[in-house]
Amino acid sequence: MTGRIGRRPGRDPDPSRGTPGHRSLRVSKALRAVAVGCLAVLPTAACEDTLAPCACTKEFRAYLVTLVDPQGAPLADAVLTRVNLRTGRVLEPTWLGFTDAGTYAVADDGMRDEFSSDGDVVRVEGTAGPDSTAFQADFVFALPAPCFCHVEKLAGPDTITVGLGPPSS
Repeated sequence: MTGRIGRRPGRDPDPSRGTPGHRSLRVSKALRAVAVGCLAVLPTAACEDTLAPCACTKEFRAYLVTLVDPQGAPLADAVLTRVNLRTGRVLEPTWLGFTDAGTYAVADDGMRDEFSSDGDVVRVEGTAGPDSTAFQADFVFALPAPCFCHVEKLAGPDTITVGLGPPSS
């Protein structure tokens, strides 16, 4: 057998036309455009469904609240309960990142299945401080349609002062 090494008889040597008997590496222009578009915006949902009008980012959102005493000092010993008032379910944030003393997670993107697109009231109740003073506050969180990418805080405090009269909301 004589001839070039690596070339079998009867094979087309032009790689631009694909090789008979092997899968072609050519990709249609439309498929290339979709792939480049998905890579350009770093979406998570839009590449799964190319008809969706959304491009979700890979960021993970968490919403925090800071508990302070009447003098403004953080309260690092609080016990919190979070309840979605629409469903009655007790919620536990999935985000366990480091926070400052007195700062607690209320909701995060790991809880996306817990919220409607219209918004749900989440009641945060608990005790804090040396006297285990009770507190309460209401927040509103939603998972907006049509994309359902991230939990969004629509209402609620950033800071709760514990021990200042009746529980705040």
